[in-house]
Amino acid sequence: MSSPTRRWIRGAIAALALVSAACGPGGSLSNSETYKPPPPLALVVLVDPSTPQMADELRQLQDVIRTTSTPGESVVVMALQPSFGQAFSVRKGDNLSAIAAAHGVSLAALEAANPQLGPLSGRDWKLIYSGERVMIPNGASGAALLLVSKAPAGPPPPQLIRLPQLSSNPTEYQRAQYERKSAADRATNDARIAAWRAGADKAIEPWRQQVLAELERRTGSPVLGARAPDAAMLSATLTAGLTTLSGLPGRRLLLVMGGGEMGPGALAPRSLVDVNLVVANLADANAAAAWTTAATNAGAKSVSALDPALTRLELAQVINR
Repeated sequence: MSSPTRRWIRGAIAALALVSAACGPGGSLSNSETYKPPPPLALVVLVDPSTPQMADELRQLQDVIRTTSTPGESVVVMALQPSFGQAFSVRKGDNLSAIAAAHGVSLAALEAANPQLGPLSGRDWKLIYSGERVMIPNGASGAALLLVSKAPAGPPPPQLIRLPQLSSNPTEYQRAQYERKSAADRATNDARIAAWRAGADKAIEPWRQQVLAELERRTGSPVLGARAPDAAMLSATLTAGLTTLSGLPGRRLLLVMGGGEMGPGALAPRSLVDVNLVVANLADANAAAAWTTAATNAGAKSVSALDPALTRLELAQVINR
């Protein structure tokens, strides 16, 4: 074999080695990575069922939906009620059919009271796990769930360029090259993320309009037999809301729009772990302070207590943090 041929073969092998090193197990270039969007919002909202408070609060919620919707978002709106039944802890070997039969309720009623155990969270109703909490309805909360909805998934996330690494002890030329390459790659990544976000927003727009229309319809349909909430109603609805929220994936947020003036009552230890709490429309500074202290002690991930003015101006921004 001639010397030029040998040199060509060695060069080809070296080039193949470089290509192999630049590729992952599936053959994709190692200088790219899939964009990871923020987790979808899991939003449970508690509203005052009395007139006209419920209509006002649902319109405030419409403003939130217009500005904070995300692909895969789940939304549950609950009216404050004196009772939602009892919370039951799932034991090993339980299933919803057996739980329903043991408590004398229909399977359909049990599923309706626990939307977090079905398609809302991307699950099959047949799969429940030991330690999960299930609300056993008692018939008093049939009109309490005003809205249960899940946004569609957005388009596939884009591929982003991995930003270059600056070598140790770089020369001025190497530093300049690094800075130019980093700036160009960041601009490319920003453009790809912006395009993805625009596509995601377009994908969920029909869902957003559907939710807005349903909330508007509900503003003119007060809950039958509704009365001004009291501390017992708030406590019962908090339990149901947190039970629902515990089964939803994503960034969990509990929004108390009505009834917050009565204060948090006795929140169970660690009942708000991994929950972002927002209490809106609080005119009483003492109630706001009580919520902040109680929720922090209960392990809340974050706590925001908003007076009526801040609710109107900043509610959507606070939820979208």
